[in-house]
Amino acid sequence: MAKKEESHRKSWKSWLRNQEILYVVLLAVVVGVVSGYASLLLRFAIEWVSLFWTGERTWLKAMDTLPWYIYLVAPTVGGLLVGWITVRYLPGGELRGVSGVLADMVESKAKVHRHQMATETFGSAIAIGSGASLGREGPTVALGALISSEIGQRAGLSEQQLRILIGCGVAAAIAASFNTPIAGVLFALEVILADYAIATFSPIVIASVLATVIARSEVGNFPAFTVPEYHLISVWEIPAYMIMGALCGLVASGFIKSMAPTRAWLAKLIPSRKLRPAAVGFAIGLMGLAIPQVMSIGYGVVEDMLLERIEPELLGVALPLTAFLAIILIGKTIAVVLSAAGGFPGGLFGPALFLGATVGALFGDIAHSISPAYTEGYGAYALVACGALTAAALQAPLTVMLIVFEMTADYHIMLPLMIACSVATMVTRSFGRASVFTESLEERGIETHWGKEQSWIRSVPITRIPWRSIARVSEHAKLEELKQVYTGSGKGCVQVVDDAGDMVGIVTFADLQEWLIDPALDQVVLAGEVANRNVLTVRESDSLLDAVHILDREEFEQMPVVADDNPRRVLGILSRNAIFSTYHKLIVKHGEEERG
Repeated sequence: MAKKEESHRKSWKSWLRNQEILYVVLLAVVVGVVSGYASLLLRFAIEWVSLFWTGERTWLKAMDTLPWYIYLVAPTVGGLLVGWITVRYLPGGELRGVSGVLADMVESKAKVHRHQMATETFGSAIAIGSGASLGREGPTVALGALISSEIGQRAGLSEQQLRILIGCGVAAAIAASFNTPIAGVLFALEVILADYAIATFSPIVIASVLATVIARSEVGNFPAFTVPEYHLISVWEIPAYMIMGALCGLVASGFIKSMAPTRAWLAKLIPSRKLRPAAVGFAIGLMGLAIPQVMSIGYGVVEDMLLERIEPELLGVALPLTAFLAIILIGKTIAVVLSAAGGFPGGLFGPALFLGATVGALFGDIAHSISPAYTEGYGAYALVACGALTAAALQAPLTVMLIVFEMTADYHIMLPLMIACSVATMVTRSFGRASVFTESLEERGIETHWGKEQSWIRSVPITRIPWRSIARVSEHAKLEELKQVYTGSGKGCVQVVDDAGDMVGIVTFADLQEWLIDPALDQVVLAGEVANRNVLTVRESDSLLDAVHILDREEFEQMPVVADDNPRRVLGILSRNAIFSTYHKLIVKHGEEERG
């Protein structure tokens, strides 16, 4: 009875796996729920650490009452803990956060490094809660991708299915963080997958919606921060928004370009990866004594800028708003770059929003003072610049436009937002294609711009290519028999096998020709002596892209396909012509479907 139930359960699982779309959708439900709760857990963990150091859930709330020594002790001790966690779990200096996810998507066939779990949960919570000037969205995205990758691998998904599931986890993370389900979907498609196919889109939507429902049930239906009602005072503001977009693009470019040299400088100055975050934390604490707004995420400061309730005061001295915002902009930029380059785990999504709001408030204050009748207050410019600078830094304008639109639910903001995001992205793109997510990958020589076509080709299984059967001969057969089998097959290739039927090697004309001169060898030489044992193969679960990569660097014309469970059991043989013919036919067909 037990055996019968076990057999029934296995057959049910086998049936479910064969229903590819249904199987991925069911897993997307699981990923959406788990990632939604993981996002909340990270959010609460950061607040708990902040509560430990400051007595408040955010550093901003404790800014006026916090003892001076906490500014120095908290980020320094947090840095020591983070240094230990990082070296313990990522000893080779592996990439973390969204950059780590993108690297694993390119190099590890979507199998995300599971040791990121420690750095993205404990490490990020300690770092951000202790005052590191970073955001929680990057670690949340990495956590969602890691959860998805683990679930997908355990469920036996193919690489393409695993990519879709990772997109589900990423979308769920963004949706839960910002309470923006549509933007979560677009972020996964635009930044992580670069794939807008319906089969990819549907599971991601489901995961994003579920994560949003979970987040709303716990923290309410509120955006990441309160935004003001937007008004476009005059059409003459559009040129002003274009100029502001260009400034945002320049700031984003400087932000991105400063990362690599700062990393190199800090690595030379403080060689120990364990101690580097602590030293950087102490430096950030010193900055925090003078400019407390630079500590931790800073969404409260962003909200104050949007609602125009900034109190321009530092060290008890009242300052003009323009001077105050300029100091905040410089200080936050330095603090963010030091935190990220110094080894603190955390995201750059939130800091980009902060810097954008500051640039916008600064520009808006100047513009409004020059022409108050034709311009809105600085809060409106801060809101649009939040999107513009973030779009440029992430190189994801569509996602950011949707995030801002979902948070405001105001169609009037779309015209200035679209123009500012587009200009900012173009300005940053003119200095290079790197984003805050990809600059560290480019530094390591990891190519991320492999494009949609290559991503799609990777999803085409070897089984889509017509392979042929291959004649076989025993390794103990005489040369005469080998010649007869080779000639009779007419395929230019013979497989030499052992007593178990497993491949020993392959014989082609190039292997045979040196044995054709002397007929006396026909009864002396064995097939096993003639066989070429240095054979490159593809597995039945490999992709068309794997086959193309092998043939691009090798000169042979045929390649065996072997079983996944036994790399010496040959299922058939692929010709170079069949591989590239299939490649071109599928590319043409795919292009026609895209145009249709």
